[in-house]
Amino acid sequence: MHATTSPEPPVKLRDLIDAMRKLGNAMRDTQQTAHISDARGAALALTTAEGAIVSMNRSAAALLGYASADLAGKRLADLAHEEDYAAVEQQLRDSADHVFRTFDVTLTGRTGHRMPLHVYQQTFAPSQGGALLRLMLLAEPLASLGSEKSQSAQPPADDARKPATWLMMGQQRERERLAAELHDGMGQALTLIKLMVEDARMRLRRGQADDAAQLLDATVLQIRDTIGEMRQICGELRPLALERLGLPAALSALCRRVGQSIETLRVMFSCGIEDGEIPDHLKADIFRVVQEALNNIVKHAAASEIRVELQRNASHLLLTIRDNGTGYEARPLRTDDARSNGLGLTGMQHRVETQGGTFAVSAIPDDGTEVSAYWPL
Repeated sequence: MHATTSPEPPVKLRDLIDAMRKLGNAMRDTQQTAHISDARGAALALTTAEGAIVSMNRSAAALLGYASADLAGKRLADLAHEEDYAAVEQQLRDSADHVFRTFDVTLTGRTGHRMPLHVYQQTFAPSQGGALLRLMLLAEPLASLGSEKSQSAQPPADDARKPATWLMMGQQRERERLAAELHDGMGQALTLIKLMVEDARMRLRRGQADDAAQLLDATVLQIRDTIGEMRQICGELRPLALERLGLPAALSALCRRVGQSIETLRVMFSCGIEDGEIPDHLKADIFRVVQEALNNIVKHAAASEIRVELQRNASHLLLTIRDNGTGYEARPLRTDDARSNGLGLTGMQHRVETQGGTFAVSAIPDDGTEVSAYWPL
């Protein structure tokens, strides 16, 4: 994989949000629905028109087995096997005259496994001028899922468009990805810990107590990192607080924890709905949207006050997160925060709108930002 200079496009968050909405509308207009996105969130990539990766969000990077920071500045074609490199480059060249385009590519994960992907691509021009950029949503074609299974695992023709069928196949693919993540991440970490302990034991037997103690200290740090990785994987599957407390209590605890972590920040939570009144299929999405919004505010907004409200009327469930910070329109999106702030917002939008909801980000007069989402009931 060849590194390139990491691009710094003058793109604002509004540009990305608008591009994601246009991408979603174009997908619906062309009835492009027979593909499964990463169950942990939309797998999104932002590239230059030449295919240099500006940013990949965590879901897209995890799809390929990388960390997001490993990919910024690389070329998309560099993630392909040498046999597929020319085909990926050709697809990027063919996209030059298209605002919206879908195409298939085969990329290679960190482990060397070749992965067919379907790409939904929206080309857009930054509002502040400059070169064109491309927002890509990466999805795994159902055909590739079926080819890895026996013929009996493929859905019957008359069920081919039933949501339950796609959900079942998506769940199976997510189980496979989780198994690979545990094997490649947790498995390797535990193997390293085992080797470090064995090395320390051998040094003790040779009387090298100081060396053994230093190695054991390093082992403890490795164990802490591994525990953190395990908790992160478990939290991605489903926040534990949701299971134990229900959504309103889990959101209250999240807001309280964020407020306590920063002395100058006050986080207020208001909820006018009981947990039993919230559809189960929306609970994890609502929690993730609030979690992502709070993370963005803490990292980027320099706010002193945040208000989170979850309310319900006769026909809709409404979530709003308001802050009194610098405002999302006041600062251009740069490479070092595109993943956490820009593509995080578009991932939130995708999460809301794929459940039939509506997502919006707007500036508040006298500075500040409001993130809102509502779902019909």
